[in-house]
Amino acid sequence: MKKKILLSLFLCLLYGYVGYFSFGFDDEFANMRWIEKLGIGIVHFTQSFDVHPPGSYFIDWMLFAFLGKWELVRLFISLITASSLIYAILSINKRYGETAGLISFFLLGLNPAILFWCTSLRWYAFFVPVLIWLSIVPRKNGWLYWAKCFGGLIILGYLGYAVFIVAIPTLLIYWSESEEKFRDKIKNIFRFGFLFLVLYSYQLFVFFSVHLKFKDGQVSSLLNNLVGFFTAQISNQGLFPLSFPGILASVATIGIVLIILYSDINRNVRNNYFISYSLTSIFTIITGIAGKFRNLVILSPWQALWISTAKIQVPQKKFFLIFLFFLVLGNLWGDYNIISHQNTTKSDWNIPLKEIMNDLNKDRLKCKNDIIILCSNEMLTWNLERSGYHVMSIYAQHQLNRQELLKKHNCVVILKTWAGKISSDDYKKLYSETELLGFSKKIKVNFGRDNYFKIKHKLDSRYPEFMVEATKYYEVRNLNKLTEWSPINN
Repeated sequence: MKKKILLSLFLCLLYGYVGYFSFGFDDEFANMRWIEKLGIGIVHFTQSFDVHPPGSYFIDWMLFAFLGKWELVRLFISLITASSLIYAILSINKRYGETAGLISFFLLGLNPAILFWCTSLRWYAFFVPVLIWLSIVPRKNGWLYWAKCFGGLIILGYLGYAVFIVAIPTLLIYWSESEEKFRDKIKNIFRFGFLFLVLYSYQLFVFFSVHLKFKDGQVSSLLNNLVGFFTAQISNQGLFPLSFPGILASVATIGIVLIILYSDINRNVRNNYFISYSLTSIFTIITGIAGKFRNLVILSPWQALWISTAKIQVPQKKFFLIFLFFLVLGNLWGDYNIISHQNTTKSDWNIPLKEIMNDLNKDRLKCKNDIIILCSNEMLTWNLERSGYHVMSIYAQHQLNRQELLKKHNCVVILKTWAGKISSDDYKKLYSETELLGFSKKIKVNFGRDNYFKIKHKLDSRYPEFMVEATKYYEVRNLNKLTEWSPINN
């Protein structure tokens, strides 16, 4: 009992820490801006223009209205995620034994994808904990059994349209685990299925009439989907897949799968979690959503639960444990990268924000508080504005007025980062325009060298060697000529 309490406390501390001290990432900032501006009106807005159902936005709004700080909102969400993991791990421990429970702790509880994306403000941070809770089937049959199944699917349906992908695999788990007669199963599925359609009919209408129109940015080519699946499910999202630990994690995953199938293929392919995991994997690739590998965090619970509950014969146990050791090592390595903000699959997450802020704070003193920052990165822009800096950016919430643009400034700092989702042409326009600045001198400082720059640069020639290249200008004029940076001048 003491060990279970300590492991549960550890998960709460781990997830709470990552959530509370998160710098934020691209999609989150749209959430925050919309909620701060619209309040409860976020629901109507997202139902009219977004590609996701309103559930996660509504919960974000309620939490922000109550807690008042985004850090606390992330903390609360992170603890919900940790609680769902603890519930699943303890359930696996009780039903399948301590070994299965311990494996689920390392593969589910310490899964880098879940730690990464489910400590955020986005839909998957709510969707995955509910899916984890839903994946633990009640031990007793009856109306509560099917109420959990369809009630969970209703909740998922208002959190993300990924419900269309996980619904059938979830139903298969509940169908297979039910001890009811065939006829009774059919009756309950029709009863609760009808209730589901009634409660979800309006959102289904919104999906087809509004949200489906904006799907183009959500789907990818077959090649990108396969790359996304490999990155998210064979390697892990806390590691660059072509790095040593990324390759180690990939080899370990493939080795474990092969051993499980070789050891007892008949029993292990009939494992409900394997069936659901396989079907959902196929669905994500067919529908095209696997190209955005963050979407594949919905697969991680079933992958971990399948491995945890697989049957391994004695002759294969030694090899299974060896590969499991390396897979756990990969998870821990990925978790460390996430905590330390380095070498993950998310470039913005790897930016050394604290180091940059400390350097800029020194510059602010030297420049007698007359300092302007130019930045094309959404995460940096948000955090700089929160720290009281005047920022020129396409993402800035507070634009400089014409008088500030016309005056001469002691210091201007340009923070150049990877282009990300900015087109190559727009990116080139932004930084070529900085040549119009007048100044007395300038110096360059680099932050956060990317250890895998050479590989990434071959994949994308725009990728920089350093996460942030800072150019500091002194006695600066002509800010008003930077029209691409300042929408007020357009």
